Formats: sequence, structure tokens, C-alpha cells
Amino acid sequence: MKVVFHIHEESMWPTCLANVKNFLVMSQDEQEVEVEVVANGPAIKGYLDRSICQMIEHLIQTEPVIFSSCQKAMANQGIKESDFLTKIKIVPSGVFRLVELQQQNFSYIKV
Repeated sequence: MKVVFHIHEESMWPTCLANVKNFLVMSQDEQEVEVEVVANGPAIKGYLDRSICQMIEHLIQTEPVIFSSCQKAMANQGIKESDFLTKIKIVPSGVFRLVELQQQNFSYIKV
């Protein structure tokens, strides 16, 4: 199973992370699981939040989850990759990444 969670609003991080965890629990019997969370717009500020990053770090270390940030949103908000509190994959465009993943048969979930 392949799924991409799209988060655009910073306030939705707790919901997003809960959804990712629930998905991982429900898919534990699946042979292949790929999960990517794509943050764009104001949601990229979640990667600056210590409590959110603690949960992200745990997921990165224990589960097949990739967290991505839109480089365009970072530039628009004056955020550099070195500002992030954890290892995040930087993608040139969050919207473009969402399309790429959907073309690779990832199911799309808007958070």
C-alpha cells in the first residue's frame, strides 16, 4: 500500500500525525507499505516545532515514512533547510510532488 498525506495548514499537524499512525497500525499486515507526508504552505512551519518534530523523529526511526517540505513555500516564508529540527526531504514543489506520487499509484489523503 502506498499513501501520501498532504498537509497545508500548520494547525493540522496533530491530526496528520494521528492519521499516519492509524494508517500504519491498520496496514501492519501488508507486505509493502510506503508513506509520505508532503507539507506545503503554512504547514511547513510544523518542521520548526519541537513537539511535532519529536513525533516525526519517532516515526522516521521506526516506520517507513518520509516527510517532505515544499522548497517554494520555504523560500516564500524565509525558512532554510538548516532551520528544520529534523531530517526532512526537500522537494522543489509540494504540488508537483503530490502529482508525482499519485502517478506512482499513491493514494491521496488531504489532512
